[in-house]
Amino acid sequence: MQTIWEGINFQIIPYKTSSIIRGYDEIQIVLDEHIINTQAMQFSPYKKPFEEQIIEWNNSLKTMSDVLEEWA
Repeated sequence: MQTIWEGINFQIIPYKTSSIIRGYDEIQIVLDEHIINTQAMQFSPYKKPFEEQIIEWNNSLKTMSDVLEEWA
């Protein structure tokens, strides 16, 4: 998942008196999918060695979701 996000670039373009994110819908789809996958990992019985990373990544994804929601 992190590798996928390294390749995502946010292109902000002017629109009327504001700005929009180009490709917002595609970014939102990836974000939603990754949130679901991360939440599923949190319930895995094999998560213990990765638990801290999973929690941090989930928090990062939630923050990204909140930011995009405010932007939209």
